[in-house]
Amino acid sequence: MITQRHSLRGRIVLIIVGSVAATSLIFGLAVFAIAYAMEDSLFEETLGQEIAAQKSTWQQTGALAQPANGNVTIYLPDQALPPEISSELDENPQQTEFFGRDGRHYHVGRFDLNDGSEGTVPLPAIAVFEVSDALLVRPYRESIMVMLGVMSLIVAVIMATVGWWLVNRAMRPLGDLAARVGTSETAIPVLEARDFPSNEIGTLAEALEQSFGRVSAFIERERAFTRDASHELRTPLAVIRGAAEVMRLNQELSPQLSEPLRRIETATTDMTLALDQLLSLARESNGIRKERALLRPLVEKAISWARIRYPDSRIAAEMRIDGDPEVMVHPVSLQLVLNNLIGNCFQHVGEGRLMIGFVGGCLLISDDGPGLGECAAAFEPFAKGGSSGGSGLGLDICRRLCEAMGVDLVARSSEDDSKGTEFLLTLAAQQAAQYDRIV
Repeated sequence: MITQRHSLRGRIVLIIVGSVAATSLIFGLAVFAIAYAMEDSLFEETLGQEIAAQKSTWQQTGALAQPANGNVTIYLPDQALPPEISSELDENPQQTEFFGRDGRHYHVGRFDLNDGSEGTVPLPAIAVFEVSDALLVRPYRESIMVMLGVMSLIVAVIMATVGWWLVNRAMRPLGDLAARVGTSETAIPVLEARDFPSNEIGTLAEALEQSFGRVSAFIERERAFTRDASHELRTPLAVIRGAAEVMRLNQELSPQLSEPLRRIETATTDMTLALDQLLSLARESNGIRKERALLRPLVEKAISWARIRYPDSRIAAEMRIDGDPEVMVHPVSLQLVLNNLIGNCFQHVGEGRLMIGFVGGCLLISDDGPGLGECAAAFEPFAKGGSSGGSGLGLDICRRLCEAMGVDLVARSSEDDSKGTEFLLTLAAQQAAQYDRIV
């Protein structure tokens, strides 16, 4: 699955614009809060001065003075407050700010006219300051918000433009590096660190240049080993096997030498199979070319090969493959997998039954041998049963060969987990068929 990629330039510019927008929002809220606080503070200070003047005049003359601010009205206990204030003030005696109808706004202060005078009883009064005409922030709240929004938008556009230019300038070398790596025509990109600036990008380019160089050298050594192993190891193995066959066919050969020669011949056959498997895995998976191949001849060849390899095995092999089905596989890799799986049955079961069936694009290889035990662990490297004399790499190699050619390989034991093994190879892109277990 190809992951959808995002532009790093776009992400950085979005972060810049987002930071500017967040800063503008915070600044705007702070401006509003400060403006409201300052406006209310001025009103409270004016109201406090008026209250202090009224208390001083009352204590000196016994009468209220004319308010210095024409919007301030002093109410004694026997005087009725404006209806907009009276009901709310009764419900919330501590409230000092009230909103009236038609945009009217009031600040209210309770005080005692006889406050500080000895021998007097408290005389409560209420100072009401109508500030509707003196408001500077609230009437223009919408206009201020629009102005701040427009200013924030202009600043965001300017910062986005400048940020895009700066990011492009800073990211251009990194983009060139990514383009060289991503669009390289060779399997291992070729880089020259001197083409990039002497900063973090240059350091990254230098590290990639060194890493790609080591990988190229490693791949070249692997290719040389694969080439040499393919040519130089096959020839002596074929010579050893041919010589063993010729010597074993000699009628004058003593019986004491026949069995060692047969073991030599079997060992060379095993080495040839292992070499073929390892060389097949050494090739790149992308280089394996699938083609249409007849399945029946591959299975018959694997059975014939297993009978020759294990002549003492008394396995009754049965094929249930209708017609001549074709599958899209890499024939050599599939032949190696079948040789290994079917050969394991001939080697470990000894006397029993082997059934090979093909239905719905799925190949089932089933026997009634001792079973695998823990099936999931059977595909682990060096995992083998107690009776196995091999290295424990056979099933791991089969799994890797199947992965390389896109074939799903599953192993399972019989229903009682004590006898029998089944291998299911999905050779088609369709869902594996549901096989009945074979006993």
